[in-house]
Amino acid sequence: MKPISILFLAIALLTIGSVSYGGRLSALLKNQNSYSYLDHYWQKQDVQLDVEFNTALTHGDLTVIGRVLVDGSDDLNHASSPDTYSRWQGGRYASQHAMAELRELYWTFGDATFWKIGKQQVVWGEADGLKLLDVVNPQSYREFILDDVEDSRIPLWMVKAEVSVFEDSQLQLLWIPDSTTHDLAPQSSPFAFTSPLLVPVPSGNSKVDLRSSGAPNRLFLDSDVGGRLSTFTNGWDVTFNYLYHYVDEPVFRTGLSSAGVVTEGEYERSHLLGGSASSVFGNWTVRTELAYEKDRYHRTKQAFPGVVQADQFGSVIGFDYQGWTDQLISFQWFQTTILDNTDQLQKERTEDTVSLLWDISFMNETLKLRFLNLYSVDHGDGLLRPKLTYNLLSNLDVILSLDKFYGDSDGVYGQFDENDRVSIGFELGLD
Repeated sequence: MKPISILFLAIALLTIGSVSYGGRLSALLKNQNSYSYLDHYWQKQDVQLDVEFNTALTHGDLTVIGRVLVDGSDDLNHASSPDTYSRWQGGRYASQHAMAELRELYWTFGDATFWKIGKQQVVWGEADGLKLLDVVNPQSYREFILDDVEDSRIPLWMVKAEVSVFEDSQLQLLWIPDSTTHDLAPQSSPFAFTSPLLVPVPSGNSKVDLRSSGAPNRLFLDSDVGGRLSTFTNGWDVTFNYLYHYVDEPVFRTGLSSAGVVTEGEYERSHLLGGSASSVFGNWTVRTELAYEKDRYHRTKQAFPGVVQADQFGSVIGFDYQGWTDQLISFQWFQTTILDNTDQLQKERTEDTVSLLWDISFMNETLKLRFLNLYSVDHGDGLLRPKLTYNLLSNLDVILSLDKFYGDSDGVYGQFDENDRVSIGFELGLD
């Protein structure tokens, strides 16, 4: 069935449901046209429609969200739904010009214990932009990290329970049988990874044959489980987090075969233990995260197998200032440290990244300017992202933005130095 046909069918069914059962129907229409001004072509010309239906259901509430995306360009898209999506994501349609999926479907109910069952997103941590604790849901790297976080995060089928355990404290428990992993850009995409920090890089004229084992698919043995204890103490919002999970990026091990260099991508387990804290001091907000990850894999300079196992510790501290009228300035410092097996690493044992965000509002907040800079201290590469948003109508925003990468091509950001682009589009809310 064509994606447009799926869209009209979904809208018809949700409209009938909203009329029959007294539910609420809403939609968000987005358009973005991105032009690569270095290579002189339209990198992206897409229209995305999210349709949401909410209704009461058996002492609780039901939410259904469907998404259809149509792209006039084909540079960023897979020819079909990749095998990184588990069997739980059945019914997802994807081609080089279109995508249709059931984005979210969950039932919420309960008082003493609040339950949320179904396909959903779970957000952990206090960091913006880069992730330490926010790893419950995988991410689409169709546009690297340029897409909105809410749009790039991949919802998973799971059971979430939240219960009050002490005064001002809440325990969240997760069971996640959906083993979908990161959706990496196809090899033909301008956002396919090429940095030796992330993927094996061929030497000389050798050819690398990339192979993936696909998402793990055993119901119980491959499930992720985790929990978060949230509390408020002495003016601080504090969490303690634990997640036993498959790391969502594949571990690429290299070997030799008759076809040349073969790279097998497999998924490995890790224990994540960490926490977050935030508090307000006048015009300042202080945020921090800590994350210890066991049995992570890191790329090495040795060709075979090209990876080494080592535990990793990460931290972030952020400062937000809102003392100036209609402005927000935010600074963050991210640091990751590999704790052992540090010989022959492609990256530094300790890596630092800093971010600067500046939001300014004009004309009674109808015109907003955002400036974001991400900078890798160790590799000297980064990403500049100025963005201008004009609220033309109460439900219509017009958006103009620039994405500019800079630095060495071996860096995480510099690998996309030729992919700078300017974008124009809109967001229209429909109720």
